[in-house]
Amino acid sequence: MDPNRIIQALKGTIDPNLRIAAETELNQSYKIINFAPTLLQIIVSDQVEFPVRQAAAIYMKNMVTQYWPDREAPPGEAMLPFNIHENDRQKIRDNIVEGIIHSPDLIRSQLAVCLRAIIKYDFPGRWTAVVDKIGFFLQSPNNASWLGSLMCLYQLVRTYDCKSVQQDLATFSSKQSGLPVELLMTNYI
Repeated sequence: MDPNRIIQALKGTIDPNLRIAAETELNQSYKIINFAPTLLQIIVSDQVEFPVRQAAAIYMKNMVTQYWPDREAPPGEAMLPFNIHENDRQKIRDNIVEGIIHSPDLIRSQLAVCLRAIIKYDFPGRWTAVVDKIGFFLQSPNNASWLGSLMCLYQLVRTYDCKSVQQDLATFSSKQSGLPVELLMTNYI
């Protein structure tokens, strides 16, 4: 997937004169494999203008919230509804925590919504490594990563608002990585 083509389309969504054509371009491209990971690359790139990165983050947030959950074809229809491809999902899971940690606040907040949706549908079944990844950055001596790490941990805890599920999560987390999730959840409840 050509990042420059996506960048140009995202720039067009900001310009009222080019918005309709740009949205058409994005709507024709979002189902192509590697589109979503390319969006994430654009979002975290310091070489791309901030408004374009922000537009990419909003577009990705909308994609993840709408197309991340597995959906089945409605009764009587043979065609499956669109879902983000599993290869793309894995690339996003591999990089979204780092994206949140290294992004400015306005982009971080959009990516946090993505992370929450991903955790909701993929944790712990498809993505147990998120706990270890968050724990790694929380234990880092680099204090610049702490805000983003705490935001990721908050999304993990926030996904499990039910007390019984929180207890299961605390048990899982403490056995897997030693994260102080139990303390955070006790204060959260």
